[in-house]
Amino acid sequence: MDAAVFKTLQEIASEQDAVKKQEMKQETNAALASHFSHPANQGDLQELAYDVFANAWADTMTEDIVPQIIETKTVGLGEIDYVDGDLRGMRAYWQGKGGQILSDVIRYERSMMPREEMVAAIDIHQDEIRTQFWGTLDNLTGQAREKLRQLPTMRLVELVQAAITEAAGPFYGEFAVATLTAEQLDSVIDEVLARSAGQVTILGTSMATRYLANVGLEYGDAAKAQILATGRIGVYKGASVVQVENFEDFAGHFVLPNDELWIVGRKAGRLTWYGQDPKVQQLALPSFWQRWETARDAGMLLFGAAQGRIGRIKLT
Repeated sequence: MDAAVFKTLQEIASEQDAVKKQEMKQETNAALASHFSHPANQGDLQELAYDVFANAWADTMTEDIVPQIIETKTVGLGEIDYVDGDLRGMRAYWQGKGGQILSDVIRYERSMMPREEMVAAIDIHQDEIRTQFWGTLDNLTGQAREKLRQLPTMRLVELVQAAITEAAGPFYGEFAVATLTAEQLDSVIDEVLARSAGQVTILGTSMATRYLANVGLEYGDAAKAQILATGRIGVYKGASVVQVENFEDFAGHFVLPNDELWIVGRKAGRLTWYGQDPKVQQLALPSFWQRWETARDAGMLLFGAAQGRIGRIKLT
């Protein structure tokens, strides 16, 4: 990227004073718009797109709530990741002095982590960059961070719903909100607790988790700070309660159900990132439109469902 342009972008990004930063953006808007909209500087625009998406992916990996709930791991782009579960073997026991000591071999179940792509794309018109560079860039940055941060949570909820249905027996519960009791919730939560070394996380949207307030949800002194930093809003009988941010799709429909709670226990699953860097590209579209695309290889597996480390509660 052009050295002078890079320096300008760096200075504005590092400015801490909001008023001064806005003044700097107004002063540099025309020059930057002219630079990045010029055909000769498409390489600089590609580099800018990479920086926007790279920062958004970095925020997703550090601020997302999923690492607080299941294991996360990063391996090489071409590597294969395995999960070794249900480890058993070796004997330790009391016996009469002088008796034969019986041995065993180590046995375990091995699962290969899936590999998929987490992707996002947005179309922008050349005039948006030419006339309002900073406004367009800020909108792109905000959208990238918001949408990419939601992807791991979306997949986690999808896998829980697919794994735990009415056929899951004690790990699935359907209760009326009007008569909801702690005993009903505990009937599902306790089953997961017993198989998760007493460590579970209860997830739900703000509409779903508010019903816990009537049956024993406790808010800490730092609840507000916890919500902003981690999504954790309180504790229900020792279990962390995490509020998942819901959002609407392009048609205006909520993506996550507002009438469900999900109980995820210790060693319930893993999210694997393949490679350290995202893929980013720009495509030239007709009528002076451009498409910015990004992707990262990743896979999520809830291998703990078969061991009873996941539960689901539907509120009616």
